[in-house]
Amino acid sequence: MKTTIQPFGEFEEQNVSAYSLENKNGTRITVLDFAGIWHEYSVIDEGTRVNMLLSAPDMSGYTDNPFYINRLIGRVAGRIKDATFKLGDQLIKTPQNEGNNSLHGGGNGWSNTMFTVKFDQNSIVLTATITSAQDGFPGDLESEIRYTLEDDDTVTLTMSGTQREADGVFNPTSHAYFNLSQSDDVSNHELQLNSKVHLAVDAGKVPTGETVANHNSPFDLRMASDLGAALATLDKTTAEHGFDDVFVVQGPKIASLKDKVSSRTIDVISHRNGLVVFTANSMTSDMINNHGNGHKWVAVALEPHTLPNSENIPAFGDVRLKKDETRVAEIVYRYHK
Repeated sequence: MKTTIQPFGEFEEQNVSAYSLENKNGTRITVLDFAGIWHEYSVIDEGTRVNMLLSAPDMSGYTDNPFYINRLIGRVAGRIKDATFKLGDQLIKTPQNEGNNSLHGGGNGWSNTMFTVKFDQNSIVLTATITSAQDGFPGDLESEIRYTLEDDDTVTLTMSGTQREADGVFNPTSHAYFNLSQSDDVSNHELQLNSKVHLAVDAGKVPTGETVANHNSPFDLRMASDLGAALATLDKTTAEHGFDDVFVVQGPKIASLKDKVSSRTIDVISHRNGLVVFTANSMTSDMINNHGNGHKWVAVALEPHTLPNSENIPAFGDVRLKKDETRVAEIVYRYHK
C-alpha cells in the first residue's frame, strides 16, 4: 500500500495536511487532518482516474460554506430539538448552532477539529479527545477514526468513541458527498434504498417522532430508481427542491448509488437505522469543486447514523454512552461495476 502526505493549505493559522493511501489497483483515498475530511475516493476506470467524491481544490472550498462537505460528524449527527435532552435525571443543554437547535454535534465537534493522523498498514487513523469544555456535550470523548482501504477497493470507516468523566452520547457519521459520474450533477444516477418510510419533521427540520410512508411517492426507492426523475418531481413539489430527508433503513446494505453511464456503483453498508439523503439543493456557484461551480444536485450526501433527535425520542434508538464505555460505529462503502 502506497502512502503519501502533502500540504493542503491552512485553516485558522493551522497547517492542514492530506494523507493518502493507494492500493495495487491504483484506487486512492485521501483524508485531511482538519475535520477528517474525506477528500478523495478515486478509481482507475478505463484508463482515467475518477474521484467519486465531491471535492474542493483548496481549504476555502470546504470551509466557506455551511454544507459540511465530506467532514466527519460527531459526537452526534443530525438535529437535537431545542439543543436539550434528558440524560438520566439530568437535563442536558448543548450549543445552539442552527436556530434554537443543535446540529451535527454543535459548532466545535469533530467537524471543526484538527486530528492527529498516522498510517497503520492499510488504514489512515485519526485521533482526538473532544472535551466537554470544547463542544458543550457532557463528559470527554476519546475518539479514533479509521479509513481503511482494501485491495478490492472497499473503504471501511470505523468510528470509535470512549466516554470519560461523565455519561454522554455518541452517534457519529460521515457527511460524504458522492458524484460517481463525470457530469456536473447526479441526475444520471440510480439510487436504491432499503427503506419503507422516512421521518416527519417540524419547521426546523427536526424529526417529530412520526413517519411517512414512501409508497407511491418519489421517496419510494426500494427498487433502483432514476434519481433524476425523483429530483424533477421534488423540485416542483417540495420547499427543498430535492432530497433533504431522513430515511428509516434496514441493513446491512442500506443504499446503492449507481452512475448509469459508466456503471460505477457504491453500496453503503450499515447496521444503524437511519440514512440522511441530501442532494445539495442549495449549493451556490461560488462553491468551486471537481465538477465545476456549485449548483443544486451536483452531488448527493449519504449519511448513515441512528435516527436523529433520538436523544429526545427513545424509540429511535439508544445513543447514550456511559462513563468509560466504548462504542464503535462502522460504515462500509463497497465499490463495483
